[in-house]
Amino acid sequence: MQQHSPAESTESITICSTEIVDVQEDGGGSATTTKVAFNVLNTILGSGILCLPYALHNAGFFFGLAMLCAVALMSQFGLYVLIVTGKRTGTAHFSTVAHAALGSFGYRVLNASMIFDMVGTVVLYLMLVGDLATSLVKVYFPTTSLTRATVILVISTTLVLPQLFFRNTGPLARLSILAVLCLPYIILVVAIRAPLYSDTKIPDLTFFGPRVLPAIGVLAFTYSSCHAAFPNYLGLKDRSVRSWVRASSSATLGASAISIAFALVGFLSFGGSANPNIFANFPASDNHINLARLLFTISLLLTTPLGFYPIRDTFTEMLKIDPSRYNVNRGWEVLCTLVVFAFCVVAAALCTDLGLAYELIGTLTCSIINFVLPALIYLWAGTDISFTAIVRRWRRPDCLQPAENVPLLLVESCGKPPASHIRFRNVLLWAIAWAVVVFGLWIMVLGTYITIGLGS
Repeated sequence: MQQHSPAESTESITICSTEIVDVQEDGGGSATTTKVAFNVLNTILGSGILCLPYALHNAGFFFGLAMLCAVALMSQFGLYVLIVTGKRTGTAHFSTVAHAALGSFGYRVLNASMIFDMVGTVVLYLMLVGDLATSLVKVYFPTTSLTRATVILVISTTLVLPQLFFRNTGPLARLSILAVLCLPYIILVVAIRAPLYSDTKIPDLTFFGPRVLPAIGVLAFTYSSCHAAFPNYLGLKDRSVRSWVRASSSATLGASAISIAFALVGFLSFGGSANPNIFANFPASDNHINLARLLFTISLLLTTPLGFYPIRDTFTEMLKIDPSRYNVNRGWEVLCTLVVFAFCVVAAALCTDLGLAYELIGTLTCSIINFVLPALIYLWAGTDISFTAIVRRWRRPDCLQPAENVPLLLVESCGKPPASHIRFRNVLLWAIAWAVVVFGLWIMVLGTYITIGLGS
């Protein structure tokens, strides 16, 4: 059996003498690695970046920075193992690879988590758009009587909805580049202007903060990107693991640099008074900040579709109305898009507590989607390493059976691999996966318990 590292091209991978080739889907495969990297970067750098100073205060300065880096690494691990396992099982959707690896229970857990997480994420994006746009309207059009709910409705239907009818996120790559290009000015202006409005006292540089686990949930929300792994991978022109690793790792590295800078500036300026929406710490009369508010609003408008596509994919898969995989009219997919997006718009207009939303979504669902499930999927279907195999230096021989109605790309024949294939790299990935599972469960159970007030 031939072994492949992430750096190697894996257009076809031999596993248990089974030939697996790439899944080809309608409308995909047109974006370069750079464009997909910007798509993933744009997915990561959504509304969560505004909450990082708030999260750093609640986690503790030193522990928060350490966990920000750790969460970034674990998120990148999830992006990698999902695609590796998808290629191995011949699946090209998060939900179907979960079904192939974990069965019906894993499939249902993922779908429930995805729906709550991604609907919540889109709602958060629209909430921020409403807050930022309404504040700008009040400053520059003081005689206008538009309410926050009206602003959300108008902007959502005219600027976001038209971006929701492509087959995958590939056509949005150029818009993602534009959204990311807005960020340097935003970060620079916040860095320069924040000290002018900072607290007079130096913030406490403590190791642990007052709400550590909910804060880690916020960090998990910030780096939530595993839901977009397959849509972005399918947009690649070169659908190899090597290209995916290059795109996703570049995006994660860029997001980490931007996030750390933003978190440091915001925390050192505002300390414990940092708002979940950092722009709320600035006065409405600052024109430089208002331009940053406008640019961030534009960035969110271009990012929201990237968060919506996984919702649509999840619903169409659950309802079996995905026109690329089932013999159904595409009108059902369009109807699903309209109904789900309408719910998101209404929820955004009614909800106002950003901090609670960040923490609850992060601890309850982002921990499952970004840590627990990708790692379990890899352990059950992406590797042949097991504790018994390590002890006996023998890999599990049984072939994997993809989920029902999943496009099968396997020519089955399987035999026992030799013990020499128990390699340190494979064992290390197996151990990391288990560590990520434990970490994710810790954040989900205790973090949610504290967030909803049961632990207070």
